[in-house]
Amino acid sequence: MVVPAGIFLFLRGFGQNEFTIPVYYQHGLSFTGCNTATSPHKVLFATYADPMPHLFYFPQWVQHQNFYREARRIHAKYPAVQFTAIADTIVTPAIGNVWIVDTPRQLLQIANCELAWGEATYLTAPDRFNQLVLVDKHNHIRGYYTGDSLEDMDRLDIELDILLNHANE
Repeated sequence: MVVPAGIFLFLRGFGQNEFTIPVYYQHGLSFTGCNTATSPHKVLFATYADPMPHLFYFPQWVQHQNFYREARRIHAKYPAVQFTAIADTIVTPAIGNVWIVDTPRQLLQIANCELAWGEATYLTAPDRFNQLVLVDKHNHIRGYYTGDSLEDMDRLDIELDILLNHANE
């Protein structure tokens, strides 16, 4: 009886396990052609009143059905998290709602500047297929996930759980 109590008190002395999800681009961005003056960087192309995290994706750059299977798994576990497809043509999204932009150029501007895919793909075809971008309720980017990678989607599952359990931060 003494040994288990001693182990419990010993482990309790280390405190609680606390995990945080990093905020990307704390010092802003410096991509050519992007207005990135805010620090930390915020996603501003879409405003929403819902205080829940959002997951953005580009349906025309989804190449594998595994992406949608994994996205549906995450959405079933976290139905309040909004999935938003961003497209330059009218599409029926396979999951979530859709945000239609005016031109392919605006689509790439959102991908490269707002969601910070980077200067290497600026106004060219993206090299990031099957991607989800997690944005928190404060419009900060919290993560990038390859939707057809089980490892990335398991990481998203864990990070959403952490983010939602610390919603007041």
